[in-house]
Amino acid sequence: MGMVRRGWLAAALSLVFGGILAWQLLLPHFIGLANNADFGKVSGWLSLAPPDSWNSNFLYFQPDYIRSQRDYWRSPYYSSETVLAWLAVRLSRATTEGAHFDIRALGALHAALCIAAFWVMLVALGRAPVWRVCAAAGAAMVCFTDVCYTAYLNSFYMDAAALCGLLLLAASAAWIAAAHEPSAGQFLLCGLAGLIYVTSKTQHAIWMLLPVVFVAAHSLRARSRPARLAGFAAGAILMAGGTGELATADAGNRAQALFNKIFFQIANTGPDARADLRELGVRPEEFQYAGIHSYIPGSPALDMQWIHQFYARTGYGRLLAWYLRHPSRAARIMNDALVTDAPMMRPDNLSNFRREEGHPAGARTDRFAAWSDLRSALLARWPYHIVLWYALFTAGAIATVRGRPHTPASRVAWLGLGIAALGIGHFLVASLADCLETGRHLFPFHVCTDLTVCFAAAFFVRLKASDAKRSHFVLRDRRSLNGGRPPNCQGVQRRQ
Repeated sequence: MGMVRRGWLAAALSLVFGGILAWQLLLPHFIGLANNADFGKVSGWLSLAPPDSWNSNFLYFQPDYIRSQRDYWRSPYYSSETVLAWLAVRLSRATTEGAHFDIRALGALHAALCIAAFWVMLVALGRAPVWRVCAAAGAAMVCFTDVCYTAYLNSFYMDAAALCGLLLLAASAAWIAAAHEPSAGQFLLCGLAGLIYVTSKTQHAIWMLLPVVFVAAHSLRARSRPARLAGFAAGAILMAGGTGELATADAGNRAQALFNKIFFQIANTGPDARADLRELGVRPEEFQYAGIHSYIPGSPALDMQWIHQFYARTGYGRLLAWYLRHPSRAARIMNDALVTDAPMMRPDNLSNFRREEGHPAGARTDRFAAWSDLRSALLARWPYHIVLWYALFTAGAIATVRGRPHTPASRVAWLGLGIAALGIGHFLVASLADCLETGRHLFPFHVCTDLTVCFAAAFFVRLKASDAKRSHFVLRDRRSLNGGRPPNCQGVQRRQ
């Protein structure tokens, strides 16, 4: 009967979570996120384009698309988001010439993955007390039903696949870590979630070793041969997917990002810009490009032949060596990203509303924005609190690992350390590898940060439960020493 009640509780909480997502994404007055000209990287593969020629980029959210062969583009970008969009097109039967496609079909698929992650999280809590399950579920609801995240679900942004994959990966990994004996199904689910995540964008593929090491370590822990084989297979799939994503990455896009970092940021902030440019491999005749980025008309970065030659003699390896020789400059760049870009958890130049809703161009919704507004306000008021938060979270996880070795708590703490490392890694890449739209590129950093908040909330509730249980046993032992009376009754009996 207890398991039946827990099943009903998980179903009810998942229904609430899914209802909030549906309210924002599917029901009348639904919202999404405007295109910043990146949608074509995914929709081009599917021959999808808006029905009219009016350019609504940045200004309005566009949910309606028409399939036409003339809009087909063999995009140089490969992403799991394209696979999800292809599946949504098939499910909505928008496969013929002239067929209409409503982006809410893709939003529903994204939402289904998020709901699955939420349900797996509840399953991972196992036999925890009901109030602890509700507390953990409440923290996840507050964080991940915020419009900061849900608006991406009604879009073709590759960040949508990254969000869904990362949430499902974290939940399934927690399920494996908490299990006394992990199963083959758990490993396969973790591998699928990780594959969605690492193949969503090149920036995420570079972190494939974290989930690979996790599934490999727990595969060695598994006693069942099928589970062990499934774990190793999941790790191999993750490694292959991440390697393939890196191998097929568009070299021109990477080179343009480096051009922006060198000429638009480093050349404008250093005390001796020319010396910095020479050290980074820039030729003297190219010093004239200081202060421009790759999207300015007339920029040399738009010439693919020139930009590839430029990247060949500069490269991220040379940029990394420059950071190591100038640590104060690297610290200054990271500080600027933390102070200026991190508070923009929601893109301030992308609308959430359709044009027919009647809102001003570029307007954003205020519904379900309490959590992101709070975090943005804290980051704007004192951005360094996030450094303190990561330090405290890491210290708590390490203390758990050392104090409870070889227990489910220590395994989950190891997972928490991995998520914290992933968040820090995303911050470093977003701040040090590019300089345009850094606030939007910090999106996975914010996801990881909110995952650490959920982990900390669940641990705090468990800690309070342990303290209450310990106090109960201490009181019971004292009563047994006093003949069953409460401790303060001994003096009363003596006075009588």
